[in-house]
Amino acid sequence: MVERDLWLGRRPLHLRLRFLQGESTGSYVTRLAARNLRPVEQLLASLGVGPMPVEPQYTEMYVSRYARERLANLSGCSVTELSLRLVSLRDEFLMPDGSADDWEWPWDARAGFIVQACSLCAASRGTRSPAWLILPDPWHVCLRHGRWTDNSRSLERPYIDLRDHPGVVRAQHRLNRVRKRLGYAAARWVEADALSVLTRAGYLEDPSRAREREWAVLAARVGEQRARPVAQSGMLARLAWDMSWLEERRRAGRLTAADSRAWLQRVGRQCGFLFHEPLAQWISGHHPLQHARQAGASGAGGTRETEVAGQGAAPLASLQDLTCLPWVRMPNEMDRLFL
Repeated sequence: MVERDLWLGRRPLHLRLRFLQGESTGSYVTRLAARNLRPVEQLLASLGVGPMPVEPQYTEMYVSRYARERLANLSGCSVTELSLRLVSLRDEFLMPDGSADDWEWPWDARAGFIVQACSLCAASRGTRSPAWLILPDPWHVCLRHGRWTDNSRSLERPYIDLRDHPGVVRAQHRLNRVRKRLGYAAARWVEADALSVLTRAGYLEDPSRAREREWAVLAARVGEQRARPVAQSGMLARLAWDMSWLEERRRAGRLTAADSRAWLQRVGRQCGFLFHEPLAQWISGHHPLQHARQAGASGAGGTRETEVAGQGAAPLASLQDLTCLPWVRMPNEMDRLFL
């Protein structure tokens, strides 16, 4: 084993770097090195010992506890702040104690998806090179600049301009209202179930054949896999909003069996007959509660009730991992690229 140089990585670099929300560790380390006019290999040498770096668009970088401390020193912030900013540096993602290396670039990210950051957001943080996020789902909507990015790694079309798809912006605002209504963790559960219902109903299974011409044009331009989640976003947000109405009342202990039946009839009629069966199955697993505390105490709501009460699921748990329904498939579960 190569010995560490304990004098390296003890002092901050001259130039600090502004964080990007949701950025991957590999992207941050690469940008930090470029900001200080250093090869990334030289910066990594200050963290300890390990393999050659990999381009951050391919996989995530994971570090040991020792390397995390050194990276915090170099970046000029505390370990607590660094772990808060870069999710892959949290304790659950650290390499095991006693590892021969201080960092690794596995063939695939252990959790989450590598998604390209909005280049305008990256530029506002002082970088002109592509930056990469590690997110629970394989897409990201930048409402500030009206851009949709995903995990396609396309250099020719790195983003989808949402000025051509205003319905997607409205859908994202609606999902944000769902999160405000239920809280982030519970809203993610509802969004996951809504996506599973869409899968079961076969909604816009092939966007190139959809009646809406804009989706057919988008599918021809960027491919059906990239177009599918964009095409589904409006119905996903609408369904999640309707489901959150029922879930909010259920958690508060104000939902009755009559309310559930009336809700199913109303929403099923609005969405179409293909949605009735999956929505009925979703309701069957979400029984009315006498009061909100009973769910956590007696487990009447199942594992999901307990986890939401206990701060929610893992930070990089995807929608397909969160749903209690059996039909989910990520709309553009594309290529988690291998080297």
